[in-house]
Amino acid sequence: MTTTSPTTPAPALRQGDWVGFVLNRFIWFVLVGTFILFTLAIPNYLAPSNLANILITASVPGVLVIGQTLCLMSRRIDLSAEGTVSLVVVLAAWLMLPYRAMDLAQAGGIGWELSPFIVIPFILAVGAFVGFLNGFMIMRLKMNFFIVTLAMQLVLRGIGFVISEGAIMPGTPRDFNFLGGGRVAGVPVAPVVMFVLYVLFAFIMSRTRFGRQVTAVGANEDAARAAGFSSVRTVIIVYTVSGFMAALAGWMLLGKLEASIPNLGVGLTLDVMAAAVIGGISLKGGEGSLWGALAGVLFLAMINNALNLIDVSPYWVDAVRGLIILVALIIDAQKSRYKRRTVAQPAPARR
Repeated sequence: MTTTSPTTPAPALRQGDWVGFVLNRFIWFVLVGTFILFTLAIPNYLAPSNLANILITASVPGVLVIGQTLCLMSRRIDLSAEGTVSLVVVLAAWLMLPYRAMDLAQAGGIGWELSPFIVIPFILAVGAFVGFLNGFMIMRLKMNFFIVTLAMQLVLRGIGFVISEGAIMPGTPRDFNFLGGGRVAGVPVAPVVMFVLYVLFAFIMSRTRFGRQVTAVGANEDAARAAGFSSVRTVIIVYTVSGFMAALAGWMLLGKLEASIPNLGVGLTLDVMAAAVIGGISLKGGEGSLWGALAGVLFLAMINNALNLIDVSPYWVDAVRGLIILVALIIDAQKSRYKRRTVAQPAPARR
């Protein structure tokens, strides 16, 4: 009897298996088809300014989806990411801005006026530490990942409101804002950084031992341990990366808006989870790709942009997004059933 290593890739599609080919790349067919449809139906959709706006809008959730994808690949979820975004945007403004008493719902910082080059590594370290705490409590203390990350989200958002007293803190320094709102030769920086991160993490997930560990732990944790992989260390690193990416997304978002708002991260979890699921990341763990997740992010950004351009009521946005998620879940379920059936019924041998 033969056994399959937890790092062994999924069975290759049989020659001529066009159903499996389409299911595995469904989001890309949808993305291209939707782009063509919007290009033909909406005037000026291909305008450079509109395309840049789509990419800029996709940048923050795109960075967050990287961390969430790693968590989902390890068969876990990080609900604390939006709380980390809320905290770091408040913390960064609080440390950089001059002191100003609250006036008309606006406030200043603590008065230290720290350099952005001190604040940036600090908030990134805070995000990574939050992620490490999540991973430690989940793997070392054996706590439920859903409850831990949900509670952490509430704690972080609460701390942000305490620091800011619920007020807006405008006027972040130009050097800090460069990542989220800067341009080089007319090209926005945020989308370029997002694409670079996807290239980096796609390489890590496909070509390094750590990437194989994440996939193995998500596919079968017991088998991964039997193969010599440490599920505890792997999951803690995954959550640490997720926290770091959430802090990076917070930096990007604050730089884009140039003003700290305590509830800035609210609702990002829904966008991130939706993009990951639409992009083919399995909620059962161990299956999916970062490029699919990126396609999911771009697809949602295109949908939101198109709805705004044709002046659809904002009340319909969530309804459309929810419908898209349901369709993605149905496709994911059918893909799993098809793969099980295909593996169970191998192609007949040639005579």
